[in-house]
Amino acid sequence: MRRTGLTLATTVGLIAALGLAWGGMTYSQAQAVPTLVPPTLVPTLQRPLQDFILAESGVARIAREGKVRIGVLYNEPPFGEINVRGELSGMDADLGRLLAQTWGVEVVFVQVTRQNRLEQVERGLVDLLIAAQVQRRELDSRVEFSEPYRVGRQAVMVRSDDGAQALNDLTTRRLGVVLGTEGEAALRNWQARRGLNLQVQSYLIADQAVSALFAQEVDAVVGRVEHLRRLVINQLDSVRFLEEPLEVEPFAVVVARQDSNLRLLVNRTLQYLVQREELQKLHARYFPGERFPTDALTLWANVGNDAPKPAMFNEPLKFPLQYAVPRIRASGVLRVAGLLPLPVDASEGERRLDQFNRAIVDQVAARLGLQVELVDHGDFVEAVEQNWADVAVGLSLDWNLANRIDFSQAYGLRGDRLMVKANSSIMGFNELRGRWLGTMAEDEGARERAQFWADSINARVRFYSTFEADAASAMLVQNNADAIYGDSLRLIPHLLAHPDKLKLTQRWYSRTYLAFGVPRNDLDMRLLMDYALQDMVSDGTLRGLLQGLLPPNSEVPVFNLTPGRSAYLTLRG
Repeated sequence: MRRTGLTLATTVGLIAALGLAWGGMTYSQAQAVPTLVPPTLVPTLQRPLQDFILAESGVARIAREGKVRIGVLYNEPPFGEINVRGELSGMDADLGRLLAQTWGVEVVFVQVTRQNRLEQVERGLVDLLIAAQVQRRELDSRVEFSEPYRVGRQAVMVRSDDGAQALNDLTTRRLGVVLGTEGEAALRNWQARRGLNLQVQSYLIADQAVSALFAQEVDAVVGRVEHLRRLVINQLDSVRFLEEPLEVEPFAVVVARQDSNLRLLVNRTLQYLVQREELQKLHARYFPGERFPTDALTLWANVGNDAPKPAMFNEPLKFPLQYAVPRIRASGVLRVAGLLPLPVDASEGERRLDQFNRAIVDQVAARLGLQVELVDHGDFVEAVEQNWADVAVGLSLDWNLANRIDFSQAYGLRGDRLMVKANSSIMGFNELRGRWLGTMAEDEGARERAQFWADSINARVRFYSTFEADAASAMLVQNNADAIYGDSLRLIPHLLAHPDKLKLTQRWYSRTYLAFGVPRNDLDMRLLMDYALQDMVSDGTLRGLLQGLLPPNSEVPVFNLTPGRSAYLTLRG
């Protein structure tokens, strides 16, 4: 991958600004909910000045040469290994083949090691790294990561007859760990967060730690769940794993830093493969019985039914007009688009969404020690694109916008649901054959969306139109509808008003994920928003706020957490 010889600091003149003192920034909005953990810091950017502006995206080289070079570990089953037939196999190898096949290019595997795999990306020797690489915060100053294709964990393994059920049950027990591993780091991080003085026994190799467990020299062993399971494959009845992770491990595809084109091509292809259920099948082959990370690898709107191709993303790399973090650092102000005053006739659902987004902004600003400046511009995307705002709140993850802005990770969810009477036997469209389905006049396109699901199973459904305010009455009083289909935000008020008479069926018929919009290819700003949101996930604040956005009794989505600690875009401590 060709790079210019100019550093990012020289090219855009920003690194000096990043060194300005941060002290004295406060957040003055009194309604902000206090954080339960130390606040997220705006980045100090304590890293070598070694960022380079890429001369071209890896997409350009892939399109030009008709092949993609993928770095893979050859000794890390079940991710990558040489099998008995001398062939490269494993989850990562098969995922690489699937990406190349989807793009219509040749795949060239390059053997990497744990020591040089990131360097291979930085030096442009591979286009992609798919090598059991966990996204960790301390790596964000070196490379970029796709959405996770698997979420594993650093796990705690105990003997099957042990009574421990949760991590807290082990605070006075003896824990075995292998020196120099991510398991050791995860244990130390957990110990520091809880303020515990654990009894930790260190070992040179995992076999020693497992032997110590069976010899009752330790009560538990910490390590990557795939590694531990492989070590006890013939003794699985003698051990069990605590369900609570010591640390989550999102495995992702790695690309060069600030190569937004290639990252977007990978992400759209992963979502396309999820939509076709090919990635789920691949995951089930190598991790049978384990849950596929649906919430972590979210489907954006308009992912499309056509296979993504390099030509779709083969354009000159875009860089922001001005990098947001230096400006925020100098001013102490976060400029936010997307929070315009609501009209007086706004529905309860619209008010609920507005309150949720305002609470999210309050929390992010408070954790970063910033004041909020609301940007009065109706086109929220244009406001970010033209550098009038640092972020836009409440945007839907949408591929139609991906050529203009980037998105943070998701923080909210809305979508189409089916509302029925509490005593109804209706579970979905199959039970609506020949019956009356109501849609709300204010919910534009709801009837067409419902018709799509009815047609998908060849079900004849009769439609009834009602106003949003009368939806519950149409079912409970007038008996004009057997169910109501529509946006969850429009259904929530009726569910709250009639908790004993109405309910939702289990399925989400569509999922619209909410996120911050940030400037295109401004990686530091995107990470800053991600880490502030992850702070809210970790201390439970986001779960609490989501109670006002999600329907009653809904399962809260499992939003991403990036493990690790770093002086770069990280939490204090």
